[in-house]
Amino acid sequence: MKTALILAIAALMVPSVALAAKPGPSGPTVTYMLQGKLSAYDGSSVTIVVSDSNYRAAALQGRALTFSLDASTKISLANGLTTINDDDNGTIKIQAPKDIAAVDLDWMLLGSTPSQVIDQGQ
Repeated sequence: MKTALILAIAALMVPSVALAAKPGPSGPTVTYMLQGKLSAYDGSSVTIVVSDSNYRAAALQGRALTFSLDASTKISLANGLTTINDDDNGTIKIQAPKDIAAVDLDWMLLGSTPSQVIDQGQ
């Protein structure tokens, strides 16, 4: 009887241990949009002083953030521009996890590469 009880308990524990060991899905991602003045663009990074944002990034308003860029980052320039100039108005779009706490927002986004940088000119 004791042996059967021990085997039954062990059998119930195996699925729960197996489930706990599996990594869960990363969860949904959303777009964080930062608007403000662009500067220090060199092809591999850009700085933005955030003056406006969508509500997900509201905690970053007033902050200067420098993002690393790569070949997957789409750069959109205003009519006639050939590069991003200092003090141009612009928008940076970043795909990141949906539920980032406000205190973690800056370093979580800085660890992500922007999907798009839009230069709107002066």
